[in-house]
Amino acid sequence: MKRITMLVLLLTLIPQLLRSDVIVTKQNQKYNGKVIKITEKGFVVRLTSGDAIVIPKNKISKIYRGDELLDLEMGMRYRITVNRPFLPFAILGAASGGYAIKRFRDYTKAHKNAESEIAEQNLDSDTQNTKDEKKILGESVFWVIVSVGSFYVALKPVEVKVPIGRLNLSIAPNKIQFALHF
Repeated sequence: MKRITMLVLLLTLIPQLLRSDVIVTKQNQKYNGKVIKITEKGFVVRLTSGDAIVIPKNKISKIYRGDELLDLEMGMRYRITVNRPFLPFAILGAASGGYAIKRFRDYTKAHKNAESEIAEQNLDSDTQNTKDEKKILGESVFWVIVSVGSFYVALKPVEVKVPIGRLNLSIAPNKIQFALHF
């Protein structure tokens, strides 16, 4: 029983220990690593390559840590959740895809009927009236586009930032420091 408990404990702690932060600067440069220390000069970051660098505090815009976002410009903490709120549009996509298939079958049926009429009457194929066939084919293509668009909207994830609270600020003489709690 102790082994199972230790195994479960290790499996829950390993992702926390191996998780890396994504530090985004104001110039939109991204660094993957772990913030290991906050000094007077800035944030000491151990990159995933193993190198340690110091990024000045005034150059950092955001820090992503797992499902949490620290926005240093706005002074806010956010929890990031990924949702698919438009998933019901998949039903519209399936229905319009089915209708597109039906209309394409109608087109092929009308086209075969027109070809058989031409063959029976020994007419030139240029005299065939294809206006109705083109309309059916156009409807089929339209519903395929609606179907693909509905599936795209339905399956596209939406990232939602839920505010947790303000970042703690501490004031020192002649400067402002951030007190971050990781």
